[in-house]
Parts: sequence; structure tokens; C-alpha cells
Amino acid sequence: MVLAGCAGAWFLFDSGDERVGCNSLLENERIHSALGDAYDSDMSCTRLGAEIKKATTGIQPGQHSLRQAQAMKDVILAVHDELGTADGRVDRQLSLPLARSLADYAADTETILGIGNADYVRRAVPDEPAWEDEHGVHMSVGNVWLLPVVRAVSEDPAAYVTLSKAATRQAAAGLTAVKPGTTGPGLALPSTRNARLLGTWSGVAADVRRDVGKEAAAKWDRAVFEGLTKNTVEPPSYAQDPVNHLVTSWQRELLTRGADNNAEAFEEQGSVLVDAWAKAMPLDSAQRESLRQDALKTSFNAQNSALGRLD
Repeated sequence: MVLAGCAGAWFLFDSGDERVGCNSLLENERIHSALGDAYDSDMSCTRLGAEIKKATTGIQPGQHSLRQAQAMKDVILAVHDELGTADGRVDRQLSLPLARSLADYAADTETILGIGNADYVRRAVPDEPAWEDEHGVHMSVGNVWLLPVVRAVSEDPAAYVTLSKAATRQAAAGLTAVKPGTTGPGLALPSTRNARLLGTWSGVAADVRRDVGKEAAAKWDRAVFEGLTKNTVEPPSYAQDPVNHLVTSWQRELLTRGADNNAEAFEEQGSVLVDAWAKAMPLDSAQRESLRQDALKTSFNAQNSALGRLD
């Protein structure tokens, strides 16, 4: 199975299952608010997905206006509203557009799904708007709303690939922001943040496998594996391109392990990135092993926490 045809991967699931449909979503007031003048109660699913992407993202990746960030928050809350009546699943024509929009908010979703901060917690309630500070524009929703949405979207392997790639790049950027010579908490906190985030995404994947059954899970894993490892190249040097050094190191690790070992590889992704980063810094072998072990434990706990919340 090639990911270019990943829309076809929906054969993994019963087409008769109840899902968040475009018609029900269009009836949600938050979608009307998010789309503004582009809203049309009769629009097709394809157009709805395109309009959501247009309303929530800008020209520069990861850069948003307050209007766009608020639209993203409204869309997340609207989809979550509808999941309760749709067996926790999203219409197949909406999954990839939603994933592409969410991937553009990787900095926000890292904080929501990983280690939060006071601003994100305080502004997570539905009535709190998007905001701007010295670091840019942000939006926040509670983990209780975001996690079920990304889980539902992730049944489409192409959508999970899109979200996983964005999370990996965000995690790598956090690690590479640490300056050489940093010690103590300055090393431990970025490592823990990375592992918490990637462990949560491992939990999302584990929940998909748990729900769809062994045969369908194997097909889902194969499609995800092919999407994540496609066009894998030799890692650039850390000095030349630190983020892509870590991202590509992870791709090569995944490729070496093979699709049949996705579950274990995803659970260990945080430690793989930490070890590649620690080696490149460089840190001594004792520090590297300590950070790697801590990352393994953090990822494992984050995965189990996500699975518990999705149960």
C-alpha cells in the first residue's frame, strides 16, 4: 500500500460505522463562526475540508492571525462536540484536511498534549479566545477535547503520518534549542518534554490498533510506516542542520526496525531522539544513558496515560 493512495486505507474500517459527518458538522455553530463568510450550509465534504484548512492556516507554516487561531479552536471544539454521537470517528473526507490544519499548530498541540503551562491551562476553556504575546499567536483547548479529536482523525493513516511528522519536528526543534554546555534541568526538561509529547502520540497509535483489530492494525501500521519512511535520506550533520539531523535519524531508525515493529519503535521514539541529540551535543556516555532511560520511562507513562484517557 502506498500512502499516496491512503484514502483507500479506509477499507480498514466498516464504511457503515457512524462518523462525524459533514452535514452534522455544518450544523454546529462553531463551524459557522470558524468559516465566517466562506460558510455555506450546502457545501460538500471536500469543500468543507478545504475551507477549514483555509480558515485556520496562513501563508507561512506555523504563523497565524488571531482569527485563524480562533478558527482552529472552534473547529476542534466542534468536531469534539459531534464525536459523542458518531462513535468517536470522523468522516473520511475530513480526516486529512483536519490533520493538515492541526499539524500547523504543532507548537500549541505540543503544550496541550505534553507539558503544559499556566497560560495554556487558563485559556483552555471553550470561552477563552486565542491570544497573542511576545512569542506569537496561540490557541488552547483542554486535553480532554483535543486528544479524542486527534485520535479520531488518526484512523486515517495519512492523517496520522501528517500529525506524527509535525510532532516529531516540533520535538526535535525543542531539543536543538538547547545550547552546548547546558547542564542539569536545562538538559532534563527538554528531554522530558520531548518524550511526553511523543509518548502521547504513541498512545494515539496504540489506541487505533486496539480498536480496529489485529488484521486492520497491521495494514494501518504498514501504511503509516511507508508514509513516515518515504524518501528517507542520510542525516545531515548536526552542525549543518540540527533539526533535520534528529528527524532523519528517527526515520532511519524506524526504517531499520521495519513496519512489524512500529508499536515498540513509537514507544521508544522519544528516547531515540534524545540519544541522537545527546550524542550530537556531545554529552558523555553516562549522561546520554541517563537521559535515554528517563525518556523511555516518560514516554511509556505518557502512552499509558493517553490510552487511559481514550478508553
